[in-house]
Amino acid sequence: MESIREEKEFNVLGYKIKFTPDESEASISADEVVSYVQQITEEIRQKSPQLDIAQVATLAALKVANEKLSIEKDFENNISRLHTTACDALQFIEEVSPSTI
Repeated sequence: MESIREEKEFNVLGYKIKFTPDESEASISADEVVSYVQQITEEIRQKSPQLDIAQVATLAALKVANEKLSIEKDFENNISRLHTTACDALQFIEEVSPSTI
């Protein structure tokens, strides 16, 4: 069955943008994504009103990239710790379990 993806139009930094949500991110709506970007750009504009739109957009992109990379690194570290903990738990179980031989 083919899903129907609805293209929506938004205003971001004064530009009309057509955006279609990525199918792999079905739990996150286009409205949420655009709202997040608008929030970031508004924060940047409030802190640095002298910046032009291109500078604001670039800083917003860098902020989002930094967040993404940080989340990925945290995820990898958590997976590694989980793997280590699982291996330690398995080793402990093998040490305390009576042998079946």
